[in-house]
Amino acid sequence: MLGRQHLQHIALNISGMVLPMAAGLLVIPSLVHRLGTDRFGVLSISWVLVGYFGLLDLGLARGLTQFLAQQTATGTAPETRAAVARKVRFWMLCMGLGWSTLLLVLTPWLTQTGLKMPLALHAEATVGWIFLSLSIPFFMWSSSSIGVLEAYGRFPTVNAIRIPMGIATFFVPWAISHWTSDLGIVLAGLCGVRLITALASAYLSQTHFTNPDETFAASHLKEILTFGGWLTVSNLVGPVLAYFDRFAIGALISVTAVTHYTVPFDVLSRLPAIPVAMMGVFFPLLAKTHGTQNHAKLPSMVRAANQLLVGFWVPGLVVCGLLGKLLLTWWVGADIAQASSGVWAWIAMGVLINGFAHLPYTLLHSAGRTDITAKLHLVELVPYLIALWWGIMHYGIKGAAAVWTLRVLVDTLFLCLGAAGLFPELRSVCTRTFAWAVGTSAFISVGLYAESSNMAAWTNPTTAMWLVLVALLWSSFHLYRLLKKQT
Repeated sequence: MLGRQHLQHIALNISGMVLPMAAGLLVIPSLVHRLGTDRFGVLSISWVLVGYFGLLDLGLARGLTQFLAQQTATGTAPETRAAVARKVRFWMLCMGLGWSTLLLVLTPWLTQTGLKMPLALHAEATVGWIFLSLSIPFFMWSSSSIGVLEAYGRFPTVNAIRIPMGIATFFVPWAISHWTSDLGIVLAGLCGVRLITALASAYLSQTHFTNPDETFAASHLKEILTFGGWLTVSNLVGPVLAYFDRFAIGALISVTAVTHYTVPFDVLSRLPAIPVAMMGVFFPLLAKTHGTQNHAKLPSMVRAANQLLVGFWVPGLVVCGLLGKLLLTWWVGADIAQASSGVWAWIAMGVLINGFAHLPYTLLHSAGRTDITAKLHLVELVPYLIALWWGIMHYGIKGAAAVWTLRVLVDTLFLCLGAAGLFPELRSVCTRTFAWAVGTSAFISVGLYAESSNMAAWTNPTTAMWLVLVALLWSSFHLYRLLKKQT
């Protein structure tokens, strides 16, 4: 059963994802104006790299969360758990120092040759990326602390760290830009944000690292390494499945077509942060259930997760899918909206389906079966690349979007089959999850066909307003049902 406290944790997690995005929307226009397009371009690449650091921990942070949650449920001594947490944190710090050294070595080449930028920016970018390199160990240190806090269900503490850090990632460069546009100083400010985050997370999680029992069995660490190893495979293959399409479009069509494709893709692909936030709360809960082998609780927990997706994920994505052309026109103008609306429709359906995929994905990972998802991604890779080439050559950017959505559909199907195969008691729930994913995406397709046939007018502001109202009522009804169960 999902308690009121768990709902509060989910709301906090969503806030931890959404508030930094809102901060970015607020300050980026001013930041571009103050830094200029060239400096902002280097800063944006730096932001991407900072986000990519999360893939460099070889899955150890997530593995630590899963291990500690399970061991807490089985009654493993706190001293043993503290010893494992300290050892993993040490490994992550060592990896952070290694990646930092590598980036320091590559910095002169990246800033002077690898990236095309004005000569006047070379010195600034070099100094800035030195600070960026130095921030990697701080990032790894804080990731290990946050992984431990999540394992023990301390989501208010996690978001007390995550929200200020996420907002500061945008506001600190913006504040510095009022004083100077020097990239070295701007990126030094980001390094300072990471240092403060590492210190705060270490202080708030210190109780879970104290009094370690150094005689713990090495098999505990082997479990985490196995979990993280397969997760690393997914982390390496996943970005290829998610982002190779834009490189293929640039090579096979044109750079202009890449813009028409990435405008809707970049917006919609950020929305799964909502189901990720939801599953962040379910992950340690499911791991504890697996740890005690009390699988009788699984169906009710997975049904609750599915209800959250139906109540709060579906309405938002349906609205986004049907109002794509209207939203694009308001945001980027009629010309790009006309060229990108077909891509928006396909990607909206794919993103909606992908939101449901996070449920079986989290279920498998909480059971320690990262090997299933990694093998699935490896199997998908070559057929997807072939289908992508065929779709682009025959149907252009719409073909690329359609192939991406088809790949997500297949991925979701096999994730549901994998979860149902591992846990037979969840077959009906997994079937329902996949049915909702397919049914709601088909609803978007029918709605867009009705608009193209002049049977509906989703681009009419009045109709759009009513559609948003219906979506809010749908979510309110599901929220009422969830809260009623708690009384």
